[in-house]
Amino acid sequence: MIGKLISFLAERKYVVYLLFAAITVITLLLTLLPPDNFQGKALFSYDKIGHFLMFFGWSFLFGFSLILYSKKEAPLLFIFVAGTLFGISIEYMQEMMSYGRTASMSDAAADSAGTFTAVLLLWWIKTKYRDYLTPVLSKNNIK
Repeated sequence: MIGKLISFLAERKYVVYLLFAAITVITLLLTLLPPDNFQGKALFSYDKIGHFLMFFGWSFLFGFSLILYSKKEAPLLFIFVAGTLFGISIEYMQEMMSYGRTASMSDAAADSAGTFTAVLLLWWIKTKYRDYLTPVLSKNNIK
């Protein structure tokens, strides 16, 4: 079942790219908009779990997009560093903005934990489900 999902997504790269763009916009909106916009909404009282899940999703889709775009092995260290720097950058921007957002090391740690978990999942997919990715990636290779 997982293999079929991987094949489905690998054959429809545009879906992965659109999901990555969407989660990037959603992550930026949820982390940079004034907190007053979300008061009274239970969905946004997530804090650390929300940070973990957002950055897990962002890092996974970023990594999967890189695999599909470059048609190569996933650069796992690069994905981890990019996700962690994205999280730290958001915390820095929150500190620089003047409308009720502040930087938090625990948020950055949750972001990094989500990124690390996504990298582990990408590694697992790369090792266990390589056969599902190889045909799609090799048929699109231009020599």
